[in-house]
Amino acid sequence: MDGHVSTHISGNLRQLSPQELRQILQLHELYLAREPKGRRAVLAYYDLSAADLSDQDLSGADFTGSCLHRAIFKNTVLRAATLMTADLRAANLNGADLTGADLRSSCLRGAQLNRAKLPKADMSKIKPISLPGLDDAKARDDSPRTDLSSIEAHDCDFSGANMRGAAFIRADLTDANMENTDLNGADLRHAMITGAVLDHADLTGANLCGANLRGAVLSHAILTGCEMKGVDVSGAILDRSLLIGVEGVEEMQGAKLRVVTVPELADILHLHQVWLDTHGKEGTRAVLSDCDLTGFNLGSAKLALSVLSRAVLRGADLSQASLAMCDLSLADLREARLDWADLRGAKLVRAHLSGATMVHANLMPLENVGDRKYDFPANLEGAKLTGVDLSDAQMRQAKFASADLSGAHLDRADLSEADLQNANLKNATSENTKFDGAAMGDVRNLRRVAP
Repeated sequence: MDGHVSTHISGNLRQLSPQELRQILQLHELYLAREPKGRRAVLAYYDLSAADLSDQDLSGADFTGSCLHRAIFKNTVLRAATLMTADLRAANLNGADLTGADLRSSCLRGAQLNRAKLPKADMSKIKPISLPGLDDAKARDDSPRTDLSSIEAHDCDFSGANMRGAAFIRADLTDANMENTDLNGADLRHAMITGAVLDHADLTGANLCGANLRGAVLSHAILTGCEMKGVDVSGAILDRSLLIGVEGVEEMQGAKLRVVTVPELADILHLHQVWLDTHGKEGTRAVLSDCDLTGFNLGSAKLALSVLSRAVLRGADLSQASLAMCDLSLADLREARLDWADLRGAKLVRAHLSGATMVHANLMPLENVGDRKYDFPANLEGAKLTGVDLSDAQMRQAKFASADLSGAHLDRADLSEADLQNANLKNATSENTKFDGAAMGDVRNLRRVAP
């Protein structure tokens, strides 16, 4: 895969006057309203470079082969629209809804797709044309693959999309939802895929060399025939057994976990307690980064100020544990028990806590630390907290920016002055929850239940 995608839009496309474009949009609006005079917008093979079509409903519109270079589709509805072979280079599609859109063999190089919706969109390559007298093996195939190189698609929803063979070279897919996608043969070299969800994605034969998959969810992903040389999977949710036979696995970062035995852990905890009691003069700080602690019983453990970044603690018992100022960033805490745990000032950036219980957990700021009396709030930015039970948890001033709290139980929790900007609270329960003074900018799907 060389990543080259030809630009196939001709420079001889017809341009529309502002009046002509306005009339087409007005007739399309009537078409969507099922008015007799309405007409579907057919803008195929037009030059609409830099056109501002923000906030329009263009569902079902036809932009086949059009030049939409630098066009603005901010928050535009393009559900089931046809954009096949369109030139969307450097277009602004932030917040656009392209559910079920046809983007086959289109060029979106350098486009912005932050928080856009593309569930079940078709971004595969146009199928070869079978010509009379030629068998399928000789069918003409000169159409380019869909080019999404260098796109910026933070928190973009690609779930269920067909992206077979698409080019995502150096794309920024941070926190994107790529669940159940078809990425068979896709080129994802040097892509930033941090925190993205690739659950049940088909990555057969994909090229991921140099990609950053830190904190990504790859559970049940198909990795057969993948090229993964230089890939960083630190903190990723990944069944390591799936990496057997994957090309370049020896040069991957974060693929191997350190196994810790029960006696070793007891010694580490003892030395850490001495370190705490002597303010660091004796003993040794507990550093358990990249360790496999699956199912360990750490209830009431004294782990304040310890380092557990990227550790696997799936199903571990940490109830009533002392974890103040602990570094749990990118840790796998799925189904872990953290009820009544002391997590004041803890760092859980991009940690995976799906299905965990944190009833009565203390996620308040650790106050008056050091000579300058600093306050350290708990940090859960970008954390995945799907279905977490945070009932009665104390989370004043906690940082939840861009966190996934879908289906979480927040009943009677205190989120006063918390940072919830861009957090996902779909189906979260919030009966008698305190949000006084919380930063709620761009919070998604919050259903407030008043006390």
